[in-house]
Amino acid sequence: MRSLPRMARLSAVPLGAARRLAWAGGLRALGRLTDESALDLHERTADQLVEVLGGLRGGALKFGQVLSVYEAVMPPRVSAVYRGRLAALQEAVRPEPAGTAERVMGDDLGPDWRGLFASFDTGAAAAASLGQVHRARWAADGREVAVKIQYPDARDELLADRDAVVLAMRVFTSLLAPGLDGRALATELMDRLAEELDYAREAEAQRAFRAAYLDDPDILVPDVLLHRGRVLVSEWVGGTPLARVIETGAQRERDRAGLLLTRLMLSAVARCGMMHGDPHPGNFRLLDGGRLGVLDFGAVYRHHPGTPAPLERWMDVHLAALDPGAGMAEALRGAGFLRPGVRVDEARLRELFLRSGAPAFTETFRFDGAYLRDALAGITASMPVGLSMAFPPGAVHAQRALGVGIGVLCRLEAEVPFQAEALRWLADRPEALPFL
Repeated sequence: MRSLPRMARLSAVPLGAARRLAWAGGLRALGRLTDESALDLHERTADQLVEVLGGLRGGALKFGQVLSVYEAVMPPRVSAVYRGRLAALQEAVRPEPAGTAERVMGDDLGPDWRGLFASFDTGAAAAASLGQVHRARWAADGREVAVKIQYPDARDELLADRDAVVLAMRVFTSLLAPGLDGRALATELMDRLAEELDYAREAEAQRAFRAAYLDDPDILVPDVLLHRGRVLVSEWVGGTPLARVIETGAQRERDRAGLLLTRLMLSAVARCGMMHGDPHPGNFRLLDGGRLGVLDFGAVYRHHPGTPAPLERWMDVHLAALDPGAGMAEALRGAGFLRPGVRVDEARLRELFLRSGAPAFTETFRFDGAYLRDALAGITASMPVGLSMAFPPGAVHAQRALGVGIGVLCRLEAEVPFQAEALRWLADRPEALPFL
């Protein structure tokens, strides 16, 4: 019966937003998106979003985390309304009581589980959409560790959330980023969330990333010490949460974080055959020594050897935009992004990819909300079918991760040598590239 009040609370979000959305359509038609009336609409919507989603978990909370990246595409005055409220969902979630965590530990590690730890903090250090983290000290060698514990009802709650989250995502995407397909994004999100319930799969992915980036001067992946059932023990990673860097970080910190996030996104497939699939700010820490700490490997894209990597497809299409003799529709179909029979305006399509590919066409690029809004506006204006509906099979997850990662770079307002990183990790023959 717990699913009934959950459904009622979550359903209140899209229903309330839908009423406000109808009114917002009138404001949009009058060109008054940023006047006081529109700002009041956004304030009430953001307040309701945080109030409802902050008390739920599963897909509901993950939906809120994705929306916290959307604020980069909104006009500056409107994004300011959402920034503080939605960023809070990244770090502040209501944890389960200590007794619940101890019960999971006993069930999965055995009645003598406390002997594994020299100390164990029963208060949660962090809470996420499907589980919470406790800080402890490993008895074997005294290392500080993070003990990730899955909520007992996580699977049931995720299934209960599915339909409501898809509906909510459609409504809020229409309000915040009408150029995106909210249903496709939410459906993919919920499918990937189901994978995050498998801690054995997560431990395997984390160990693969750890091996690939071992002793790396820029990227830190914590070691996995133990996995059993719904419990995963890893090294503790301190540092400054990326959400705090976004809010108050100096420009040099923003640029450093942006460079390392870009490097992780572009290098991971080449180095370990995977891509971090959930690059929202809550999963990263900027360490005192300048490295980027990377957390949460429950959602990863696993690349199939012998097939083009998603970012290689992305590069090929954008390079075609620079070649006046290349057909854009042909390039898109060759990369699997445009279905047969879909008609497009070649000139407008080329303009779209020249705009969205701007980070790769200059030595350094400053990411910001204006760039993301411009790219999304180009997608809406240039194609009769959204690109999110035309991703090749198996690539949707990686493309969503790339989109969320770009959104985080825009929230950081980071200046990044994106071109050099793309050449380093994606180009087999850099000298053949037309922008060099």
